[in-house]
Amino acid sequence: MSGAFYCLDNDIILKIATFDVFYDTLITLGTDASQVKILDTFKYKFQKQIQRTRGNRATSNSRYNVQKALEITQSIATISESDAEKFDTSIYTRLLNYSQNNNDNNTIDKGEAVLISHVCYLNQQGNTNYLLTGDKRCLKALTNSGFTDVIESLNGKVWCLEQLILKNIEEIGFDIIQAKIYPVRTCDSNIKFIFGYSEAASQEIVIEGLRNQKF
Repeated sequence: MSGAFYCLDNDIILKIATFDVFYDTLITLGTDASQVKILDTFKYKFQKQIQRTRGNRATSNSRYNVQKALEITQSIATISESDAEKFDTSIYTRLLNYSQNNNDNNTIDKGEAVLISHVCYLNQQGNTNYLLTGDKRCLKALTNSGFTDVIESLNGKVWCLEQLILKNIEEIGFDIIQAKIYPVRTCDSNIKFIFGYSEAASQEIVIEGLRNQKF
């Protein structure tokens, strides 16, 4: 088993939990929940959402299986803004300032800045650690930021949703993964497009779609 840590953003947690591939993903990456870190705000934010929408289905976020995501992450280690400030204030501050000062639609929010700065800090210690994110705007913003040291620290160490699904297909099998994802594909517009709108796409089309993603 790898000694690497895998830092997951809120979006990726919700989607791989809804797709029921959270534990499949850990297995294909050669790790387990003890090597996973998530934002400390995840449990608080979505537990509050469950409490607000309980008994009121009309206002619930039906795209995601929030309850399953909360159950999965119940005992997973968390990181916070104070951790980011403690470990590498420079990276965290630069990421936040970049988003505040740029005028395009691609931004790095506070949560992503926490995760990125934490992964960079861990990698500076000589280990190999990974960021798992479903936030494509963040990845585009990071690419455009000009922060060469941050980009180099994360080079080859970022997994997006499509890459994770492709890895699961390669390791577990297309039929098994398709059966899990297709019924709940609407939780991500790109995955819905790749796996098929009105009918399930073939293995060849799905794999080609996953491989051709550009960020």
